Amino acid sequence: MNNKFTQEQFNEILQKVNPNLLEFTDYLFEVYSFTFDGIVDLNSSNTLNTTFIIDSYEIIYYLIGEFIYSTAGFNKEHLSTFLANEKLKESMCDVVADKYISLSVYNHREEKLTSSYFPPISSIELYLNLMGNILNQSQRNDPQRTLILDLLNKSVSISRCIIKLLCDGYETEALAMWRTLHESECILILLDKYGDKAINAYLKHMQYGIVYRNNDKDNQEGQAAFAQLKKEMSEHELKSKDTKKFIEYGWLYAIDDYKNIEDFKLNFRDGIEKLAGLHQYSDIYMTSSEILHSTPLLIYSNKRYFYYSSLLNLYESFFRIERVFTSLFFSRFGEEAKERYLQMRKLYYSQLVNIHQREIMNFKKGH
Repeated sequence: MNNKFTQEQFNEILQKVNPNLLEFTDYLFEVYSFTFDGIVDLNSSNTLNTTFIIDSYEIIYYLIGEFIYSTAGFNKEHLSTFLANEKLKESMCDVVADKYISLSVYNHREEKLTSSYFPPISSIELYLNLMGNILNQSQRNDPQRTLILDLLNKSVSISRCIIKLLCDGYETEALAMWRTLHESECILILLDKYGDKAINAYLKHMQYGIVYRNNDKDNQEGQAAFAQLKKEMSEHELKSKDTKKFIEYGWLYAIDDYKNIEDFKLNFRDGIEKLAGLHQYSDIYMTSSEILHSTPLLIYSNKRYFYYSSLLNLYESFFRIERVFTSLFFSRFGEEAKERYLQMRKLYYSQLVNIHQREIMNFKKGH
């Protein structure tokens, strides 16, 4: 793609990418042209000890980003002064060239064990993308009515983030992100299983958290919230030092089954995770916590081990999240939508189950 665009070609690209910038097309084309020529000179002279194909689209994307950011908030007078300043124009050429060469030609990339086209990645991402599109059709961000939907949506988003990290070669970071996904899925399972009683308690403690973080003890609403919080803590024989953990985990007391949990505590591992029936993930959760807190495990990690740990735990979390999603989907959508979803599920869910089993075997072969 070592070809320089004409003004007409450049204008067509700008029309597609950002038509709001068409009034600056002459300025932008001039910067693009000088930048392209400068990169060609560097490439031809072998100053960089390598030769490379020049991608005009990449140059234009950097240029557009640089121009929008540099002129943000300008009034007409400031904008006119900026456009007339030749030194600023030259500086923009240099910056765009530097970013293109550094980030597109010499961009550091981690060793990758997978790609977005590999079935264990592309198949689960396809399913997550479908779930995300369906969730986006529903009302969101109204905690009193859409808490489970919002948590599902965030779980899908976190899952896709893990996939991106794996594709970019960041396996330990992916497992650290799975830690957040695991926390979300456990809360999701409890809210879905125990219904309104758990949801209302969760929302109440969410409000306690807002009041606590904002230190709203002085207004009437804040005083009432703190009075109620202290009353509930007293009922459970908790002290002032327990305030933060009660705010975060005290909603679990609304679930009567907590009384049946051996060594129940107001924390994630001995509270939420046990109540959700997923305490078997406690060890890998602790491993992900070690990574998150920058222990030597983060620095001297085995890429293959953490790749499979991230991938397999992602799949297992996905299966549980998908069950909650399916249950919710069937309670909210019409027959035609249900039929389409069932057809898709029949085709792809079994494939994901098979992939999961196959990847378990691949993981074991390396040990």
